[in-house]
Amino acid sequence: MGRFVRRFLAAIVFTVTTVWFASSAWAAEARTVTPLTAWATTSSPGTVPAYRAAAASPRLVVCRPGGSLTGLARELASECRYHEIQAAVDAVRAPGTTIYVLPGTYHEPSALGKPKGRCASLDDATPLSYDDQQSCPHLQSLISVTGQTGLQIEGVGGPVIIEGKKQVGIRADRANGFYLRGVTVRGFTEDGVSVGETDGFALDHVTGLANGGHGLAAYTSDHGLITDCSASGNGDAGIATASASDQRGGRLSIEIRRCTSYGNLIGYSGTAGDSVYVHDNVFNGNSTGAMLDSSVQAAGMPQNHAMFVANRVFDNNANFYHDCDKLCPRRAVPVGTGMLLAGGDENTYASNMVYDNWRYGFAQYWIPASRRGETDPAKARDTSHGNRYVGNLMGVTPEGTAAPNGVDFWWDEEGDRNCWQSNASSQGYPRSDPAVLPSCDHPSASGPYAQQGNPAKIAVVTACAAYEPGRPTPKGCDWLATPRRPVA
Repeated sequence: MGRFVRRFLAAIVFTVTTVWFASSAWAAEARTVTPLTAWATTSSPGTVPAYRAAAASPRLVVCRPGGSLTGLARELASECRYHEIQAAVDAVRAPGTTIYVLPGTYHEPSALGKPKGRCASLDDATPLSYDDQQSCPHLQSLISVTGQTGLQIEGVGGPVIIEGKKQVGIRADRANGFYLRGVTVRGFTEDGVSVGETDGFALDHVTGLANGGHGLAAYTSDHGLITDCSASGNGDAGIATASASDQRGGRLSIEIRRCTSYGNLIGYSGTAGDSVYVHDNVFNGNSTGAMLDSSVQAAGMPQNHAMFVANRVFDNNANFYHDCDKLCPRRAVPVGTGMLLAGGDENTYASNMVYDNWRYGFAQYWIPASRRGETDPAKARDTSHGNRYVGNLMGVTPEGTAAPNGVDFWWDEEGDRNCWQSNASSQGYPRSDPAVLPSCDHPSASGPYAQQGNPAKIAVVTACAAYEPGRPTPKGCDWLATPRRPVA
């Protein structure tokens, strides 16, 4: 790591823990927000499940015929009673059971039969209720975990690959305490792993590869941990949390740490990504590295109180829109963007290294509440307020080499209490649009565009919102073209 980078990161330790709370005016105007120091060092209370080290009991063992086994897998082989993971899930009788899956590729042929009875009358292309998922577990999913408490599924002894022709690889619904570890889930038309309405879950050393939607996803869940994961080649987001538990800054809901997400449309996506803590990850080689948004009607809107700390976000310049034909992305994001906030409040971005993103390092714009179907006039302008960008290093690699972003910070100029402070770049001060950004001592409060945003910028955002897969690029939308590489 270069000398400049070391010195700058050392300075961040002081900066991010003190700078924006120094102003009494800021504290009086802002909502009650838990300080960064408390969020970054205090474990989330509640029911994040603990990992049960091998060989835990009670346990069931799943194996594939043939192959040579070593270590723990060899020790457990004599206990194997199942050749499909779903069969073991269905055999669980006690909370806190661990299912060990020995090396192999699992296609789960029993889940692939044609639906019968009432299940045959359901439309598998639409969202199903929990009761329907429980009654028809394989209508959409290869492996279904519904209602079990404290179930741990762990791949041991070598690669464990789950692949198939369903929409979802592993679905865990209302499966409180669910722990998944050491598996690769690939090739599904929607999500590799989907956790829904679950209080307490962990995805640990799980890989989501080449799925049509998300690699790893959590919906309407709380007390979650996604750690040491990998996501690549997914059609939408490598990692996604939607409608994470809305704690309004009281505590964290889902923690995402030490993951690598690359070669997706989006590295991490948080639609109503409320109270998520995203830290020490690598997002690279996507179209957009990480984003939060309030663009659809969903629980927990508008998005609020996320934290992005110490992530490395670089080279997010992949273009999946060019000559995509029938495989075009489902939504428009600005190609060449490190981190995007598309409507959200009270979010903190601190100590991130953001470089070599050819359009924007960070971008923030507001989303009118009407875009997500909100009709209450009092909520019309409920994004984007109270967001802080503090102590980020822009346009510099870990080795200290200049690798500029197109623009370090891009803002549509709408919103109250937004601020940028103590950020640095390879050129000294970050380059921004507008050229001067509000500091955290004097956050945004007025200006010609504070109410509705800069019309020229909003025109581009609005044009791109009209994007439809497979249709011509909307007039006035320049997001879908690869930007020119900036000159160092």
